[in-house]
Amino acid sequence: MDFEVYVKEENRSLPVSIDTLYTLAQKAFQLTGKEKRDISLLVCDDEFIHTLNSRYRKRDAPTDVLSFSMDEGVWQGVQNRILGDIVISIDSTQRQAEELGESIEKEFCILFTHGLLHLLGFDHDEWEGECMMERTTTEIISEVTDST
Repeated sequence: MDFEVYVKEENRSLPVSIDTLYTLAQKAFQLTGKEKRDISLLVCDDEFIHTLNSRYRKRDAPTDVLSFSMDEGVWQGVQNRILGDIVISIDSTQRQAEELGESIEKEFCILFTHGLLHLLGFDHDEWEGECMMERTTTEIISEVTDST
């Protein structure tokens, strides 16, 4: 392996295999041409992600996924093998999957890929960036799920 996906589950079970996450990450690195680096993943509940969202984004509500880059803030400019952290709320994942009529596995893969693309420099503050991010996420998910 060129990189690792480290997973911490806070009393929640992971709805997809580590192999699937690794394959998604590998495809994202390949498509973006970015250097392969380690990723940490924390699976939590809405309460925990709400706390993080309030503290770091000043938004007093839970969210589905957050990304914390090791290339920003105090870590900017430091050579680091770790790309960053992805935090996914399993509560939000389940709720969104039900609302969209998707499986929790697919929704989790979408959120993981979305979070990873943020770590790889994608942004959706502008309409153009949002379209690019959505298109890239769809391409990664379809290639990985079609091959499994």
